[in-house]
Amino acid sequence: MLGGTIAKRLFHAGHSVILHGNANQEGLKASATDCDGAMTVSADLSDENAVDALFKKIVEAHEALSGLVLAVAMPFPHKLTHRTPWAIFSDQIDSQLKAAHLCLTAALPLLRPKDTQRISRVLILSTEYALGMPPVKVAPYAAAKSALTAYAKVIAEEWLAYNIRVQILAPGMVMSNLTADLPELYLEQVAKAMPEKRLTSADDVADVAAFLMTSSADCLYGTVVPVTRAERRSL
Repeated sequence: MLGGTIAKRLFHAGHSVILHGNANQEGLKASATDCDGAMTVSADLSDENAVDALFKKIVEAHEALSGLVLAVAMPFPHKLTHRTPWAIFSDQIDSQLKAAHLCLTAALPLLRPKDTQRISRVLILSTEYALGMPPVKVAPYAAAKSALTAYAKVIAEEWLAYNIRVQILAPGMVMSNLTADLPELYLEQVAKAMPEKRLTSADDVADVAAFLMTSSADCLYGTVVPVTRAERRSL
């Protein structure tokens, strides 16, 4: 959901977009329609061979990329940490850290500007849970996103030499596939406890994402930028 909303916002800001989806093919088709029939690709981003094949397909259609947005999420059971099998942690780490590493490694040749005066941009979606005290029953997701955030901070420094700015966005709780199995009453209580009495929206996230993919935000590289309707003191 977040990825599709961000892609639509970037498309309407004048960017050409390539859309990726794996499990949610219906959502991918809807996003492509919203973006005037944009190119779509599908692959398991935690599979090195699949990622290599994906980027070979992109190379066939495009000589270069000016940006890359990593907005990956995988649903997980909301259980107490000690009752969560390690396989759930492993799946989350693969879907976040491994997928980011494989994609960024494969994308680097396409992202490096041939013109030294140009800048390419990468946007990595983290979570507000990586900034402060996370709620209970989210340990696999919070741990994977925290690892991804540390990775993004390091690569943001390393890729300066390639004229690539890596930005990190940390959304608050958004209505999405990740929250679909949470009780509606719980989500209502969370919203009531927030200063504005509402959850962060996908449009909130897309607005800031679009800004971070512009030259005006280049000085923020490697900074974790929160987009949350929660109290700032909790971050």
